[in-house]
Amino acid sequence: MGSSLLETVWFSEKRKKLLLLLLDGPKSSEEIKKAFGVNWRSLILPIKELREEGLVLKEDGNYQLSLTGKLLTESVKPIDSVLDLFEDNTEYWAHRNLTTIPQQLRDRIGEIGDHRIIEPDLNHMFEPPEEVFSLLRNSSFVYSVFSIYHPLYPPLYCELAEKGIHVSLIVTEPVLERMQEDCREEIKKMGHLQNTNLFLYRTEKTGMIPPSIVATNRIFMASFFRSNGKYDHRDVMSFTESSMEWGEGLFEHYKVNSCELTDPGK
Repeated sequence: MGSSLLETVWFSEKRKKLLLLLLDGPKSSEEIKKAFGVNWRSLILPIKELREEGLVLKEDGNYQLSLTGKLLTESVKPIDSVLDLFEDNTEYWAHRNLTTIPQQLRDRIGEIGDHRIIEPDLNHMFEPPEEVFSLLRNSSFVYSVFSIYHPLYPPLYCELAEKGIHVSLIVTEPVLERMQEDCREEIKKMGHLQNTNLFLYRTEKTGMIPPSIVATNRIFMASFFRSNGKYDHRDVMSFTESSMEWGEGLFEHYKVNSCELTDPGK
């Protein structure tokens, strides 16, 4: 069954999409037709092929994955999502340093899903899109790793914290030094608020500088360094729920290698 099974899954986009659709649960022919937006006749052959391979069953008028089909599709889904992620912006991803992301999250990087690469024009190089600030102000929590200093973010995080939004912020030593120089009053305020946690990332322990990330219940953003260690002002922005959950997981990973700051204003 080996090579035939691989061909069944990978050599037809329609068969692969059928398997991924049925991973969510049994579907009627009407539900499948609606999901694909095509007439049923064009789906008869791929469904027949999947049934012949024992990957799809028909029970009580609905189509569903067999146990083999479920196991196979659960393995295919992460690979498929990674391929989709990289194909959307191949040039960008080909030059990113992703070694600072732990293996278990690199394996799941496809969970970022539908995204866009934002790049400011030369006249607004250091100004994030206003929609980002708007989404942050309407979030119920903000988890952020701050490894690239940006003068607009500390006052914003202080504003969010004073509004009652839970803010957890991890900073590297150079960023902390800049914050203490440029916005000492803001970080002093944040240090005394109950809904704020500030952490210092221990680069000497890991030997790595993490990407800057923001994960909330409204948006995920990341500033990944290039392979040469430089930042080129291009950021990833996604609004998928899975990207936000992936970002939270990445934040928690970096928090393990950080120590909490009890008086960051010193």
